Amino acid sequence: MTVGQQAPQGTPAKPQLQTPPPGSPGAGQVPPTRVSLAPTPGGGNKTWIIIVGLIALLGLAVGGMMAMTKDDVPKEVSPEVVATVAPKPRAKKREAVKTDERPLKKEMAELSSKNRSQFEENVGKWVLLFGEVRSGDAEGVLEFKSPAGVTGQLIKGSAEHITGKHVKVIGWMLTEKKIQIDGVFDITFVNPVDLLPKKDVYTSADGEQLVSLRNKKATFQGKVKEVRISGDKKNIYVIFEGESHDFYGSGKIDKLKKDEVTEETLKELVGKTVKLKGKLGYSKKENNERIYINFDEKEDYEVIE
Repeated sequence: MTVGQQAPQGTPAKPQLQTPPPGSPGAGQVPPTRVSLAPTPGGGNKTWIIIVGLIALLGLAVGGMMAMTKDDVPKEVSPEVVATVAPKPRAKKREAVKTDERPLKKEMAELSSKNRSQFEENVGKWVLLFGEVRSGDAEGVLEFKSPAGVTGQLIKGSAEHITGKHVKVIGWMLTEKKIQIDGVFDITFVNPVDLLPKKDVYTSADGEQLVSLRNKKATFQGKVKEVRISGDKKNIYVIFEGESHDFYGSGKIDKLKKDEVTEETLKELVGKTVKLKGKLGYSKKENNERIYINFDEKEDYEVIE
């Protein structure tokens, strides 16, 4: 090649790796290889494709999450759920008939199956009604078993818990067969024994009724089996035959002495049937129930036979 002529263009010659001459610093060491971070020819397009792909995948993931959230909301609520969350329907308002001012209880007529003939004359009045409830419902309607054919209507409250109960009701008689009751506070549960008719003379067969009549005066008739003095020496006991209860005629010794009634005179009653009048008392100790007929004078007892 002559001076002034250019070398023919072609594939550039590869750079020669120069090694330091022997004996110089670094001799015998392999020079570090340099890695270029610059994109290789044609590598930039691949990078952009990867980035676009990642963005697309991210978009699909977000869209899927939103779709799942929408799917979590039920399109239709099952009947069971509706029944659970549905508000309780408001009870139908009960119309009340206007009444007169309520009188005292002692001024009210007492009605029951025993005096059915008095129902008509007490229509339009406040009364006390005694009876047995056959059934009561959530709408406050009572159907009486006794007196038969009579119904009651509560203005407020349910009557379901009154089914089968013996009651005393304060109410306004709308008709002979219907009574209006302001609320459950005007209904009192009573002992069935309290509804039994009163008797002129009770016997040992009426033990339960005599218990319900305690603190009231009554006449008891029975056969005397024993007479004895009380432990404190203050009373004389006339003890009658009986099984369900112990029936004790009890008189104060100091009062009976005035009528010359003593333990000796009362012992003459043993084995005889005696009618005894007095104020009733009652006591219970363990399984022993005792009914007292408390009398004060000789005129309170009478020998029948």
